Amino acid sequence: MNRILTTKRLILRPMRMEDAEAITHWVSDRRVAEMTTLIPHPYALADAVEWLKRLVTHDEHHIHQVFAITLSESGELIGCIGLHRNETAPWAEFGYWLGVPFWGNGYATEALSEILRFGFEDIGLRRIEACHFAHNPASGRVMQKAGLHYEGKQRLRCQRGGQLFDRINYGLIDEDWRAFSTC
Repeated sequence: MNRILTTKRLILRPMRMEDAEAITHWVSDRRVAEMTTLIPHPYALADAVEWLKRLVTHDEHHIHQVFAITLSESGELIGCIGLHRNETAPWAEFGYWLGVPFWGNGYATEALSEILRFGFEDIGLRRIEACHFAHNPASGRVMQKAGLHYEGKQRLRCQRGGQLFDRINYGLIDEDWRAFSTC
């Protein structure tokens, strides 16, 4: 994938092997890792390198379109966002993370809004969904601001470090996105 997406303040570009150090820097912060189900903590440079290698060797039936979130003015990598889907399905799930210093500045909503546009307009998806831990309501606010709809709570549905947590689900279908994005 060589696609580059732009917003007012961000450039969403393909991940590169040279991003490993920046990824390690941001993701090694426990506060970032603890808001995800898959990012280990502690997180080492070798973890970033392995993850970047896996991005380019996905199996033939799964399409993972993962973008570095970078500031358009400086090019600094501040996070990551991606769509994960089975190529035969008309839906995808997104996931994202941002380095702690960039929380609360609207970057996640801006990046997600562009990923939704990309998914619905460029790929032709019919549905995009995601979830977050119940103890991370800020992620839910990001999803709501981007137009996703609350679809329910699943009790003890997510696991992190041997602990179970409630999962909050959000989703959006293409026709609702079109109505929301024209407002």
